Amino acid sequence: MDQTRVLLLPGLDGTAALFQRFIAAAPPHLTLIPIPLPHEGLSYSELADSIAARLPDEPSVIVAESFSGPIAIALTTRRPVKALILCNSFVTAPTFKVLRWLVTPGLFRRPMPEYLLRRYLVGRSADAALVRDVAATVASVRGEILSARLRLVLEMNETATFARCVVPTLYLRSSDDRIVPDSAWRRMASLRPMSTARVPGPHLLLQANPDRAWPVITAFLDECGV
Repeated sequence: MDQTRVLLLPGLDGTAALFQRFIAAAPPHLTLIPIPLPHEGLSYSELADSIAARLPDEPSVIVAESFSGPIAIALTTRRPVKALILCNSFVTAPTFKVLRWLVTPGLFRRPMPEYLLRRYLVGRSADAALVRDVAATVASVRGEILSARLRLVLEMNETATFARCVVPTLYLRSSDDRIVPDSAWRRMASLRPMSTARVPGPHLLLQANPDRAWPVITAFLDECGV
């Protein structure tokens, strides 16, 4: 069977280091390639340009988590893309813009407490190793970069780009996402046709429950003929 290239775009941390469990659970006919984000505080358009310059010309599948959803959508105008899988993502700010005044590098100077990691990112039932991995990954990114990306999220609006996108799209929605509200995917579904699947898990679905996410993804890819 021919190998299908699947590009993995990470969430807010941008490191792509947290895809290990998702990659380990992947079907053997897929070649997964984690794509770290640039370390600079770039706009969404600049992030898409930077990543596009590093990608091959051959058509690929893109799986994008949360923050990187708008980047993946923008990449469909820059590189050939067979299918999009967006996990707990958005095309408009998923919270109140007033919060941008609270987003400062100082908020990331201390490690995130375990109870907050479990509540908002990995779920109460996450194993200790996953909690440690997420905490270490977030701590490895400079606070200035994390705060810049949060401000970018709170100011973004990519509805027009998504409305024009014709690439087959699957939205993976966690059953217990405490960060991105249901209004995010509903807004996207109102802009253009896309498939939507609800999967048990927290915001970091691909890390916390890859075994339940993969059957949904592969079924979608089969439907797309990928």
